[in-house]
Amino acid sequence: MEQSPRLSLSYVAPSQAQKHVTVNETFRRLDALVQAVVRSRTTTAEPASPAEGDAYIIPASATGAVWSAFDEGGLAAYQDGAWAQIAPFEGLRAWVADDDELVVFDGAAWGALSGGGGSSETAAKFGINATADATNKLAVKSDAVLFSHDDVTPGSGDAQVKVNKAGASDTASHLFQTDFSGRAEFGLTGDDDFHVKVSADGSAWTEALVIDKASGDASLAKRLFVNGADGVISGTSLTDFVLGDGAGHAGAVIDVGASYVGRIAFAVSSVTSTVGASFQYSPTAGASGQFSIQGRVGRTDLIIENADGSVIVGNPTGGAKGAGAINAEAVYDDNTMLSCYVFDQALDGAVDMAKWDARVPDRIMRAEQEEARDPETGAVIVRDKTPPRIEPRQHGPMRLFSARIGTEHDPLSLDGYARHWREKRHLTSMPNEAAFDPEKGMAAGEWIQRLVETVEIQAVLIEELNQRTRHLAQAGSGVRRA
Repeated sequence: MEQSPRLSLSYVAPSQAQKHVTVNETFRRLDALVQAVVRSRTTTAEPASPAEGDAYIIPASATGAVWSAFDEGGLAAYQDGAWAQIAPFEGLRAWVADDDELVVFDGAAWGALSGGGGSSETAAKFGINATADATNKLAVKSDAVLFSHDDVTPGSGDAQVKVNKAGASDTASHLFQTDFSGRAEFGLTGDDDFHVKVSADGSAWTEALVIDKASGDASLAKRLFVNGADGVISGTSLTDFVLGDGAGHAGAVIDVGASYVGRIAFAVSSVTSTVGASFQYSPTAGASGQFSIQGRVGRTDLIIENADGSVIVGNPTGGAKGAGAINAEAVYDDNTMLSCYVFDQALDGAVDMAKWDARVPDRIMRAEQEEARDPETGAVIVRDKTPPRIEPRQHGPMRLFSARIGTEHDPLSLDGYARHWREKRHLTSMPNEAAFDPEKGMAAGEWIQRLVETVEIQAVLIEELNQRTRHLAQAGSGVRRA
Protein backbone atom coordinates (compact mmCIF):
# COMPACT_ATOMS: atom_id res chain seq x y z
CA MET A 1 0.00 0.00 0.00
CA GLU A 2 1.46 3.31 -1.09
CA GLN A 3 -1.26 5.65 0.33
CA SER A 4 -3.28 5.96 3.51
CA PRO A 5 -6.78 4.42 3.17
CA ARG A 6 -8.90 7.47 4.07
CA LEU A 7 -7.07 10.69 3.10
CA SER A 8 -4.91 9.07 0.36
CA LEU A 9 -1.70 10.44 1.89
CA SER A 10 1.43 9.13 0.13
CA TYR A 11 3.74 6.92 2.21
CA VAL A 12 7.53 7.24 2.13
CA ALA A 13 8.94 4.04 0.65
CA PRO A 14 12.07 2.36 2.09
CA SER A 15 15.28 3.51 0.50
CA GLN A 16 13.30 6.08 -1.46
CA ALA A 17 15.36 8.82 -3.04
CA GLN A 18 14.19 12.43 -2.60
CA LYS A 19 11.87 11.55 0.28
CA HIS A 20 11.06 15.21 0.68
CA VAL A 21 9.01 15.11 -2.52
CA THR A 22 6.62 12.52 -1.08
CA VAL A 23 6.47 14.25 2.29
CA ASN A 24 5.75 17.62 0.73
CA GLU A 25 2.99 16.08 -1.43
CA THR A 26 1.40 14.71 1.75
CA PHE A 27 1.67 18.11 3.46
CA ARG A 28 0.01 19.81 0.49
CA ARG A 29 -2.90 17.35 0.64
CA LEU A 30 -3.25 17.79 4.39
CA ASP A 31 -3.15 21.57 3.96
CA ALA A 32 -6.16 21.33 1.65
CA LEU A 33 -8.18 18.77 3.67
CA VAL A 34 -7.56 19.58 7.33
CA GLN A 35 -10.17 22.16 8.45
CA ALA A 36 -10.97 22.57 4.75
CA VAL A 37 -11.98 26.02 3.56
CA VAL A 38 -13.25 26.75 0.04
CA ARG A 39 -13.96 30.16 -1.40
CA SER A 40 -17.17 29.03 -3.11
CA ARG A 41 -19.18 26.08 -4.34
CA THR A 42 -21.15 28.02 -6.96
CA THR A 43 -18.35 29.69 -8.97
CA THR A 44 -18.35 28.08 -12.42
CA ALA A 45 -15.58 30.05 -14.16
CA GLU A 46 -12.01 29.06 -13.34
CA PRO A 47 -10.35 32.08 -11.60
CA ALA A 48 -7.74 33.81 -13.74
CA SER A 49 -5.44 34.84 -10.85
CA PRO A 50 -5.98 32.53 -7.88
CA ALA A 51 -3.94 32.91 -4.71
CA GLU A 52 -1.86 30.11 -3.26
CA GLY A 53 -4.06 27.93 -1.06
CA ASP A 54 -7.33 28.95 -2.70
CA ALA A 55 -9.78 26.06 -3.00
CA TYR A 56 -13.21 25.61 -4.61
CA ILE A 57 -15.87 22.93 -4.82
CA ILE A 58 -16.42 22.34 -8.54
CA PRO A 59 -20.08 23.00 -9.50
CA ALA A 60 -21.93 21.66 -12.54
CA SER A 61 -20.87 23.08 -15.93
CA ALA A 62 -17.54 24.43 -14.68
CA THR A 63 -15.44 26.19 -17.34
CA GLY A 64 -11.75 26.86 -17.79
CA ALA A 65 -8.66 25.15 -19.17
CA VAL A 66 -8.29 22.98 -16.07
CA TRP A 67 -11.68 23.09 -14.32
CA SER A 68 -13.61 21.85 -17.35
CA ALA A 69 -11.82 18.51 -16.95
CA PHE A 70 -12.43 18.26 -13.20
CA ASP A 71 -15.26 16.13 -11.74
CA GLU A 72 -18.36 17.87 -10.44
CA GLY A 73 -18.33 18.01 -6.63
CA GLY A 74 -14.57 17.56 -6.38
CA LEU A 75 -12.19 19.95 -4.63
CA ALA A 76 -9.94 22.15 -6.78
CA ALA A 77 -6.94 23.39 -4.72
CA TYR A 78 -4.41 25.89 -6.10
CA GLN A 79 -0.98 24.78 -4.82
CA ASP A 80 2.52 25.60 -6.03
CA GLY A 81 1.12 27.54 -8.99
CA ALA A 82 -1.14 24.77 -10.32
CA TRP A 83 -4.63 23.37 -9.78
CA ALA A 84 -4.86 20.01 -8.06
CA GLN A 85 -8.06 17.93 -7.98
CA ILE A 86 -8.94 16.14 -4.74
CA ALA A 87 -11.82 13.64 -4.77
CA PRO A 88 -14.13 14.14 -1.78
CA PHE A 89 -15.10 11.27 0.50
CA GLU A 90 -18.14 10.70 2.71
CA GLY A 91 -18.00 12.82 5.84
CA LEU A 92 -15.61 15.43 4.44
CA ARG A 93 -16.57 18.88 5.72
CA ALA A 94 -15.64 22.26 4.36
CA TRP A 95 -16.35 25.87 5.26
CA VAL A 96 -17.79 27.82 2.29
CA ALA A 97 -16.58 31.40 2.62
CA ASP A 98 -19.01 33.21 0.29
CA ASP A 99 -22.06 31.52 1.87
CA ASP A 100 -20.78 31.52 5.47
CA GLU A 101 -21.84 27.92 5.97
CA LEU A 102 -20.39 24.53 6.81
CA VAL A 103 -21.12 21.82 4.24
CA VAL A 104 -20.59 18.06 4.33
CA PHE A 105 -20.19 15.48 1.56
CA ASP A 106 -22.61 12.52 2.00
CA GLY A 107 -20.92 10.30 -0.57
CA ALA A 108 -22.91 11.70 -3.50
CA ALA A 109 -23.37 15.45 -3.02
CA TRP A 110 -22.55 18.36 -0.76
CA GLY A 111 -25.16 19.66 1.68
CA ALA A 112 -25.38 22.25 4.44
CA LEU A 113 -24.56 21.05 7.94
CA SER A 114 -26.54 22.31 10.95
CA GLY A 115 -24.51 24.59 13.17
CA GLY A 116 -22.62 25.98 10.24
CA GLY A 117 -23.05 29.52 11.54
CA GLY A 118 -23.99 32.63 9.61
CA SER A 119 -27.43 33.17 8.09
CA SER A 120 -27.79 29.79 6.34
CA GLU A 121 -27.92 27.23 9.14
CA THR A 122 -29.90 24.35 7.66
CA ALA A 123 -29.86 20.58 7.81
CA ALA A 124 -31.69 17.95 5.81
CA LYS A 125 -32.67 16.19 9.06
CA PHE A 126 -31.74 16.38 12.71
CA GLY A 127 -32.18 14.04 15.67
CA ILE A 128 -31.84 14.74 19.38
CA ASN A 129 -31.35 11.48 21.26
CA ALA A 130 -33.22 9.92 18.31
CA THR A 131 -32.77 9.04 14.65
CA ALA A 132 -34.43 11.38 12.17
CA ASP A 133 -35.75 9.98 8.90
CA ALA A 134 -37.13 11.19 5.57
CA THR A 135 -40.61 11.77 7.05
CA ASN A 136 -39.69 12.94 10.56
CA LYS A 137 -36.79 15.19 9.66
CA LEU A 138 -36.68 16.48 13.24
CA ALA A 139 -36.84 13.76 15.89
CA VAL A 140 -36.57 14.32 19.64
CA LYS A 141 -36.60 11.83 22.51
CA SER A 142 -36.98 13.65 25.80
CA ASP A 143 -39.16 13.68 28.91
CA ALA A 144 -40.06 17.28 28.13
CA VAL A 145 -39.54 19.83 25.37
CA LEU A 146 -39.44 23.49 26.34
CA PHE A 147 -40.29 26.39 24.04
CA SER A 148 -39.71 29.69 25.82
CA HIS A 149 -39.81 33.32 24.81
CA ASP A 150 -36.49 34.82 23.72
CA ASP A 151 -34.82 36.65 26.60
CA VAL A 152 -31.34 36.34 25.10
CA THR A 153 -31.44 38.28 21.84
CA PRO A 154 -33.76 39.64 23.36
CA GLY A 155 -37.05 38.99 21.58
CA SER A 156 -40.49 40.49 21.92
CA GLY A 157 -41.54 38.40 24.91
CA ASP A 158 -43.96 36.36 22.80
CA ALA A 159 -43.73 32.65 22.10
CA GLN A 160 -45.59 30.92 19.26
CA VAL A 161 -45.55 27.44 17.78
CA LYS A 162 -46.47 27.72 14.11
CA VAL A 163 -47.77 24.80 12.05
CA ASN A 164 -48.10 25.84 8.40
CA LYS A 165 -49.71 23.89 5.56
CA ALA A 166 -49.66 24.45 1.81
CA GLY A 167 -53.38 24.58 1.03
CA ALA A 168 -56.85 24.35 2.60
CA SER A 169 -57.25 20.64 1.79
CA ASP A 170 -53.98 19.74 3.54
CA THR A 171 -53.46 19.13 7.28
CA ALA A 172 -51.80 21.27 9.95
CA SER A 173 -52.35 19.65 13.34
CA HIS A 174 -50.99 18.28 16.59
CA LEU A 175 -51.26 14.48 16.78
CA PHE A 176 -51.08 12.62 20.10
CA GLN A 177 -50.07 8.94 20.05
CA THR A 178 -49.84 5.90 22.30
CA ASP A 179 -47.01 3.57 21.27
CA PHE A 180 -46.89 5.46 17.94
CA SER A 181 -50.62 4.90 17.28
CA GLY A 182 -52.84 7.98 16.99
CA ARG A 183 -55.31 8.66 19.81
CA ALA A 184 -56.19 12.38 19.58
CA GLU A 185 -55.67 15.19 17.07
CA PHE A 186 -56.54 18.85 16.88
CA GLY A 187 -55.89 21.43 14.19
CA LEU A 188 -56.77 22.14 10.56
CA THR A 189 -57.42 18.64 9.26
CA GLY A 190 -58.50 18.64 5.62
CA ASP A 191 -59.91 22.19 5.57
CA ASP A 192 -59.50 25.53 7.36
CA ASP A 193 -62.02 24.82 10.15
CA PHE A 194 -60.63 23.86 13.57
CA HIS A 195 -61.21 20.17 14.38
CA VAL A 196 -60.86 18.06 17.51
CA LYS A 197 -61.06 14.30 17.04
CA VAL A 198 -60.12 11.08 18.85
CA SER A 199 -59.41 7.44 18.00
CA ALA A 200 -59.29 4.19 19.94
CA ASP A 201 -57.04 2.34 17.50
CA GLY A 202 -55.29 4.94 15.34
CA SER A 203 -57.36 4.15 12.25
CA ALA A 204 -61.02 4.89 13.00
CA TRP A 205 -61.46 8.51 14.05
CA THR A 206 -64.41 10.25 15.73
CA GLU A 207 -64.74 14.00 15.34
CA ALA A 208 -66.00 15.68 18.50
CA LEU A 209 -65.77 19.41 17.82
CA VAL A 210 -65.60 21.66 14.76
CA ILE A 211 -65.22 25.45 14.91
CA ASP A 212 -66.17 27.27 11.71
CA LYS A 213 -63.30 29.37 10.33
CA ALA A 214 -65.55 32.25 9.24
CA SER A 215 -68.24 32.55 11.91
CA GLY A 216 -66.52 30.96 14.91
CA ASP A 217 -69.60 28.79 15.45
CA ALA A 218 -68.76 25.59 17.33
CA SER A 219 -70.44 22.31 16.43
CA LEU A 220 -70.37 19.64 19.12
CA ALA A 221 -70.89 16.32 17.37
CA LYS A 222 -71.14 14.12 20.45
CA ARG A 223 -72.82 14.21 23.86
CA LEU A 224 -71.72 16.61 26.59
CA PHE A 225 -71.23 15.19 30.08
CA VAL A 226 -71.14 17.74 32.89
CA ASN A 227 -71.13 16.12 36.32
CA GLY A 228 -73.79 13.76 35.06
CA ALA A 229 -74.53 11.10 32.47
CA ASP A 230 -76.16 10.72 29.07
CA GLY A 231 -75.80 14.40 28.28
CA VAL A 232 -77.93 15.50 31.24
CA ILE A 233 -76.57 18.61 32.93
CA SER A 234 -77.08 18.03 36.63
CA GLY A 235 -75.65 18.78 40.05
CA THR A 236 -76.21 21.77 42.31
CA SER A 237 -72.52 22.68 42.08
CA LEU A 238 -73.23 24.09 38.65
CA THR A 239 -75.28 27.01 39.94
CA ASP A 240 -72.20 29.19 40.07
CA PHE A 241 -70.98 28.31 36.60
CA VAL A 242 -70.94 31.74 34.93
CA LEU A 243 -70.76 32.17 31.18
CA GLY A 244 -70.61 35.96 31.46
CA ASP A 245 -67.49 38.09 31.80
CA GLY A 246 -66.46 36.53 35.11
CA ALA A 247 -66.03 39.96 36.72
CA GLY A 248 -69.07 39.94 39.00
CA HIS A 249 -71.55 40.85 36.27
CA ALA A 250 -74.57 38.70 35.59
CA GLY A 251 -74.12 36.33 32.69
CA ALA A 252 -75.50 33.06 31.45
CA VAL A 253 -75.56 30.33 34.08
CA ILE A 254 -76.34 26.65 34.04
CA ASP A 255 -78.81 26.32 36.89
CA VAL A 256 -80.17 23.02 38.14
CA GLY A 257 -82.93 23.48 40.71
CA ALA A 258 -85.18 21.01 42.48
CA SER A 259 -88.02 21.41 40.00
CA TYR A 260 -85.99 21.53 36.78
CA VAL A 261 -84.00 18.99 34.84
CA GLY A 262 -81.33 20.41 32.56
CA ARG A 263 -82.34 24.08 32.73
CA ILE A 264 -80.05 26.71 31.24
CA ALA A 265 -80.93 30.07 32.80
CA PHE A 266 -79.74 33.44 31.49
CA ALA A 267 -79.63 35.72 34.51
CA VAL A 268 -80.71 39.35 34.29
CA SER A 269 -79.36 40.70 37.57
CA SER A 270 -78.05 37.69 39.45
CA VAL A 271 -76.99 34.12 38.96
CA THR A 272 -79.83 32.57 40.95
CA SER A 273 -82.75 30.58 39.60
CA THR A 274 -85.32 33.24 40.57
CA VAL A 275 -84.82 35.62 37.64
CA GLY A 276 -83.86 35.45 34.00
CA ALA A 277 -84.84 33.75 30.80
CA SER A 278 -84.23 30.06 30.24
CA PHE A 279 -84.35 27.14 27.86
CA GLN A 280 -85.88 24.14 29.58
CA TYR A 281 -86.40 20.47 28.95
CA SER A 282 -89.10 18.97 31.18
CA PRO A 283 -89.76 22.33 32.88
CA THR A 284 -91.71 20.88 35.80
CA ALA A 285 -91.05 17.91 38.03
CA GLY A 286 -92.60 14.78 36.56
CA ALA A 287 -93.27 16.29 33.11
CA SER A 288 -91.82 14.56 30.08
CA GLY A 289 -91.34 15.10 26.38
CA GLN A 290 -91.57 18.87 26.52
CA PHE A 291 -89.19 21.64 25.50
CA SER A 292 -89.90 25.25 26.37
CA ILE A 293 -88.41 28.72 26.07
CA GLN A 294 -89.15 30.94 29.04
CA GLY A 295 -88.76 34.70 28.73
CA ARG A 296 -89.10 35.37 32.45
CA VAL A 297 -90.07 33.47 35.57
CA GLY A 298 -93.74 32.57 35.62
CA ARG A 299 -94.21 32.91 31.85
CA THR A 300 -93.58 30.36 29.12
CA ASP A 301 -93.32 31.81 25.62
CA LEU A 302 -92.92 28.67 23.53
CA ILE A 303 -93.55 25.01 24.24
CA ILE A 304 -92.93 22.07 21.94
CA GLU A 305 -94.94 19.02 22.99
CA ASN A 306 -93.19 15.93 21.70
CA ALA A 307 -96.12 13.76 22.76
CA ASP A 308 -98.60 15.10 20.19
CA GLY A 309 -96.33 17.29 18.03
CA SER A 310 -98.06 20.55 18.92
CA VAL A 311 -96.34 23.90 19.26
CA ILE A 312 -97.71 26.49 21.68
CA VAL A 313 -96.65 30.11 21.25
CA GLY A 314 -97.39 32.39 24.16
CA ASN A 315 -100.21 31.56 26.62
CA PRO A 316 -103.34 31.07 24.49
CA THR A 317 -106.74 30.30 25.97
CA GLY A 318 -107.52 26.61 25.73
CA GLY A 319 -103.97 25.36 25.44
CA ALA A 320 -102.98 22.88 22.73
CA LYS A 321 -105.67 22.04 20.20
CA GLY A 322 -104.24 18.90 18.68
CA ALA A 323 -101.22 17.64 16.83
CA GLY A 324 -99.44 20.28 14.82
CA ALA A 325 -101.52 23.14 16.23
CA ILE A 326 -99.99 26.55 16.80
CA ASN A 327 -101.89 28.54 19.39
CA ALA A 328 -100.62 32.10 19.55
CA GLU A 329 -101.79 35.20 21.32
CA ALA A 330 -100.96 37.14 18.16
CA VAL A 331 -99.12 36.25 14.96
CA TYR A 332 -98.02 39.03 12.58
CA ASP A 333 -96.86 38.89 8.98
CA ASP A 334 -94.47 41.49 7.60
CA ASN A 335 -97.29 44.01 7.05
CA THR A 336 -97.31 43.67 3.25
CA MET A 337 -100.58 41.72 2.98
CA LEU A 338 -102.66 44.78 2.01
CA SER A 339 -103.78 44.14 -1.55
CA CYS A 340 -106.28 46.93 -2.23
CA TYR A 341 -103.94 47.99 -5.00
CA VAL A 342 -106.00 45.66 -7.21
CA PHE A 343 -108.95 48.06 -6.89
CA ASP A 344 -106.64 51.05 -7.60
CA GLN A 345 -105.78 49.41 -10.90
CA ALA A 346 -109.42 48.63 -11.70
CA LEU A 347 -110.82 52.05 -10.73
CA ASP A 348 -107.94 54.42 -11.51
CA GLY A 349 -106.14 52.55 -14.28
CA ALA A 350 -102.84 52.55 -12.35
CA VAL A 351 -101.40 51.72 -8.94
CA ASP A 352 -100.03 54.47 -6.72
CA MET A 353 -96.78 52.75 -5.78
CA ALA A 354 -95.59 55.52 -3.46
CA LYS A 355 -98.78 55.20 -1.41
CA TRP A 356 -98.40 51.47 -0.90
CA ASP A 357 -94.64 51.64 -0.29
CA ALA A 358 -95.35 54.15 2.48
CA ARG A 359 -97.60 51.59 4.18
CA VAL A 360 -94.77 49.08 4.49
CA PRO A 361 -92.70 49.66 7.65
CA ASP A 362 -88.94 49.71 7.30
CA ARG A 363 -87.04 46.85 8.88
CA ILE A 364 -85.03 47.73 12.00
CA MET A 365 -81.74 45.84 11.84
CA ARG A 366 -80.10 45.21 15.19
CA ALA A 367 -76.43 45.85 15.76
CA GLU A 368 -74.10 42.96 15.06
CA GLN A 369 -72.06 42.32 18.19
CA GLU A 370 -68.77 40.67 19.02
CA GLU A 371 -66.92 39.74 22.19
CA ALA A 372 -63.58 41.26 23.13
CA ARG A 373 -61.36 41.24 26.18
CA ASP A 374 -60.61 44.44 28.05
CA PRO A 375 -56.80 44.85 27.86
CA GLU A 376 -56.66 46.38 31.34
CA THR A 377 -59.07 44.26 33.37
CA GLY A 378 -59.12 41.11 31.25
CA ALA A 379 -62.92 41.08 31.43
CA VAL A 380 -64.93 39.94 28.41
CA ILE A 381 -66.95 42.82 26.99
CA VAL A 382 -69.58 42.83 24.25
CA ARG A 383 -69.36 45.63 21.73
CA ASP A 384 -71.14 46.54 18.52
CA LYS A 385 -69.40 45.21 15.43
CA THR A 386 -71.79 47.09 13.16
CA PRO A 387 -74.22 49.83 14.32
CA PRO A 388 -78.00 49.34 14.24
CA ARG A 389 -79.55 50.51 11.00
CA ILE A 390 -82.82 51.00 9.21
CA GLU A 391 -83.39 48.91 6.08
CA PRO A 392 -85.89 50.64 3.77
CA ARG A 393 -88.50 48.31 2.28
CA GLN A 394 -90.98 48.43 -0.59
CA HIS A 395 -94.31 46.75 -1.14
CA GLY A 396 -93.11 43.64 -2.99
CA PRO A 397 -96.48 41.97 -3.79
CA MET A 398 -97.89 45.23 -5.18
CA ARG A 399 -94.89 45.62 -7.46
CA LEU A 400 -95.23 42.06 -8.76
CA PHE A 401 -98.90 42.74 -9.50
CA SER A 402 -98.11 46.03 -11.25
CA ALA A 403 -95.48 44.33 -13.42
CA ARG A 404 -98.00 41.68 -14.53
CA ILE A 405 -100.95 43.95 -15.31
CA GLY A 406 -101.14 45.00 -18.92
CA THR A 407 -99.26 42.01 -20.25
CA GLU A 408 -100.75 39.65 -22.80
CA HIS A 409 -102.23 37.22 -20.29
CA ASP A 410 -103.05 39.55 -17.43
CA PRO A 411 -105.08 42.55 -18.64
CA LEU A 412 -107.38 42.35 -15.59
CA SER A 413 -110.24 41.16 -17.79
CA LEU A 414 -112.39 38.04 -18.01
CA ASP A 415 -111.09 37.04 -21.44
CA GLY A 416 -107.47 37.74 -20.47
CA TYR A 417 -107.62 35.62 -17.34
CA ALA A 418 -109.44 32.85 -19.21
CA ARG A 419 -106.62 32.76 -21.79
CA HIS A 420 -104.05 32.67 -19.00
CA TRP A 421 -105.42 29.74 -17.01
CA ARG A 422 -106.20 27.78 -20.19
CA GLU A 423 -102.64 28.17 -21.49
CA LYS A 424 -100.65 28.35 -18.21
CA ARG A 425 -102.90 26.11 -16.08
CA HIS A 426 -102.65 28.38 -13.03
CA LEU A 427 -103.96 31.73 -11.77
CA THR A 428 -101.80 34.77 -12.37
CA SER A 429 -101.16 35.46 -8.68
CA MET A 430 -100.30 31.83 -7.88
CA PRO A 431 -97.04 29.98 -8.67
CA ASN A 432 -97.13 27.59 -11.57
CA GLU A 433 -96.41 23.90 -11.21
CA ALA A 434 -92.85 24.14 -12.57
CA ALA A 435 -91.84 27.08 -10.36
CA PHE A 436 -93.28 25.71 -7.13
CA ASP A 437 -90.79 23.91 -4.88
CA PRO A 438 -92.70 21.22 -2.93
CA GLU A 439 -89.85 20.88 -0.40
CA LYS A 440 -89.35 24.55 0.41
CA GLY A 441 -92.93 25.62 -0.32
CA MET A 442 -93.98 29.18 0.52
CA ALA A 443 -94.48 31.04 3.77
CA ALA A 444 -98.02 31.04 5.15
CA GLY A 445 -98.10 34.85 4.96
CA GLU A 446 -97.25 34.80 1.25
CA TRP A 447 -99.94 32.20 0.56
CA ILE A 448 -102.52 34.36 2.36
CA GLN A 449 -101.43 37.49 0.48
CA ARG A 450 -101.72 35.71 -2.88
CA LEU A 451 -105.15 34.33 -1.96
CA VAL A 452 -106.43 37.78 -0.89
CA GLU A 453 -105.09 39.29 -4.11
CA THR A 454 -106.83 36.53 -6.10
CA VAL A 455 -110.13 37.22 -4.30
CA GLU A 456 -109.91 40.94 -5.14
CA ILE A 457 -109.08 40.16 -8.78
CA GLN A 458 -112.11 37.88 -8.87
CA ALA A 459 -114.23 40.68 -7.38
CA VAL A 460 -113.20 42.93 -10.29
CA LEU A 461 -113.97 40.16 -12.78
CA ILE A 462 -117.35 39.50 -11.14
CA GLU A 463 -118.23 43.14 -11.68
CA GLU A 464 -117.20 42.84 -15.34
CA LEU A 465 -119.38 39.74 -15.65
CA ASN A 466 -122.20 41.61 -13.95
CA GLN A 467 -121.91 44.44 -16.46
CA ARG A 468 -122.03 41.99 -19.36
CA THR A 469 -125.12 40.37 -17.87
CA ARG A 470 -126.89 43.73 -17.48
CA HIS A 471 -125.93 44.63 -21.05
CA LEU A 472 -127.37 41.40 -22.39
CA ALA A 473 -130.51 41.87 -20.31
CA GLN A 474 -130.98 45.38 -21.66
CA ALA A 475 -130.34 44.19 -25.20
CA GLY A 476 -132.86 41.39 -24.77
CA SER A 477 -135.49 43.79 -23.44
CA GLY A 478 -135.04 46.02 -26.49
CA VAL A 479 -135.59 43.16 -28.91
CA ARG A 480 -138.88 42.19 -27.24
CA ARG A 481 -140.19 45.79 -27.36
CA ALA A 482 -139.55 45.91 -31.08
